[in-house]
Amino acid sequence: MRLQRKTTIGLLAGAACLLSAQAFAAPITSFDFTVGGGFVDGTATCDNGGACNLSYSNIDPLSGDYLNINWGTPANTNASGLQITHDPDGLGAIQVGAGPQRVGAFSHSNFVLQAAGSWMNFVQLSGIFNLFDPDSNLIAPTPIVQLNNLAFHETLNANPCQDPFPGGNVTVCDDVFTTEVLAAAFNFTIDGYIYTFTFGFEAGDGITGFIFDTWDFGDGDVPVVRIWTQENGTSTIYTTATIDVRPVPEPGTLAMFGLSLLGMGAYARRKKQR
Repeated sequence: MRLQRKTTIGLLAGAACLLSAQAFAAPITSFDFTVGGGFVDGTATCDNGGACNLSYSNIDPLSGDYLNINWGTPANTNASGLQITHDPDGLGAIQVGAGPQRVGAFSHSNFVLQAAGSWMNFVQLSGIFNLFDPDSNLIAPTPIVQLNNLAFHETLNANPCQDPFPGGNVTVCDDVFTTEVLAAAFNFTIDGYIYTFTFGFEAGDGITGFIFDTWDFGDGDVPVVRIWTQENGTSTIYTTATIDVRPVPEPGTLAMFGLSLLGMGAYARRKKQR
């Protein structure tokens, strides 16, 4: 009889451990993605309504928008511009638990503009991001399709410089970008694990200031990131993505584990009473 009780307890505990092992099978280590986006044709404007010879080029295959925008005037022979860079086919992979990983880049070719010149001061950006599991299934709530406002101020190299946002940069006369932050984090669950996806920014070469703030583009204050870029060079800021994972016990596993504990507890009490 004693052997039978021990066998029953062992089976209960073993069943709980088996179900637990099934619920906590190895998590996914990598997710594929496609990324696209660009400058939306016809949305760019020049400061004070002036003409700054705006030009779009290099169509992004996923979004149909432009990866390059340039501006300049006869008074400024070097054309300043912005460029969005990612894999030519928009393909990539994110490793789980590896921290922020670069999924795209945003570069500013910055030249000194004279007071007589004009510059691009606003444009809309499109962004598309699709995340896929190892079986190539699209993960909700993606695809992320987002339109962001981007304001730009060319700080003229006068004396003194007229920086509209003093205190955020480390050198004088830097140009300033103000753009809405990317979509917030979201969670999704696969096979007993919760995965958390987040976007972020990483400052690259030539970035002299980087702060989070709020800004009103005309429809009320929204969260923004403000970026300062150095003169006479190319500055780059990277878009990053992170996926973290944590296990979620299944209700059935918890119930079976609880039954096994109750069985062991009842056996211990009966043994003590004898």
